[in-house]
Amino acid sequence: MKRLKLVIDEYYKASKLIKEMKLTWGYFLGGAIGVIILSFFYWISGFFGGWIFEKLSGIFKIQEHIFIIRWIIVFIVRSIMIGIYYFFFKAILLTLLAPFFSYISEKVETELYGTKYSFTFKENLGFVLRGIKIAGKSFFKEIIATVVVILLSFIPIVNFVVPILIFIIQSYFISYNFVDYTLERHNYSEKESIEFMKENRLAFTFGGGIFTFIYFIPLVGIVIAPLLAIVALTSSTLKIIKRDY
Repeated sequence: MKRLKLVIDEYYKASKLIKEMKLTWGYFLGGAIGVIILSFFYWISGFFGGWIFEKLSGIFKIQEHIFIIRWIIVFIVRSIMIGIYYFFFKAILLTLLAPFFSYISEKVETELYGTKYSFTFKENLGFVLRGIKIAGKSFFKEIIATVVVILLSFIPIVNFVVPILIFIIQSYFISYNFVDYTLERHNYSEKESIEFMKENRLAFTFGGGIFTFIYFIPLVGIVIAPLLAIVALTSSTLKIIKRDY
């Protein structure tokens, strides 16, 4: 329970720490990439919606109420695409922001403990590539676990808890991506990183859940969630490693 409280406290302190470190510009970087991805899905959904409408109108000779029908089709396709975006956004966002997260995680450790790193370009590239690799692996594991849980929805009674289980799975894997940047700097292998996550699964699953809740706040969440999460989960990870809590 102490570690769970630690994660909550670090989220609470994160915005203050960001101001002290003069990293508020990070909100705009993470937010800009999130908005670009969302805009892309919005545009491509409109394109596919229009294409589907043209095909259907050719088959069924739709003439009456053509504008309303077109709007409905585009709206349905757009809703589906945005839904797909919210499922896949983690893998896309975390992959694109890997260099940014690696940099911020290092700066947080320097601010809190005075630790300074002088990595070579090759080492920094290695950190970024591992971050991308972890994001990819986590995403595929998450898909497999989610599919298994969805299959459980066909079992009476159990289907009521399926949405909760999916949220827990997503929260766990999203937190792993944020935590591993710190573990990598402290020379944890991928196997050791996984074991560390298992030992602290409750605290970090809750931390990933906080990120998800913040991210789903319309407009604001896309901007503030990535930076808050990497700062809060980096400081939480450091304090757990150093038993400073």
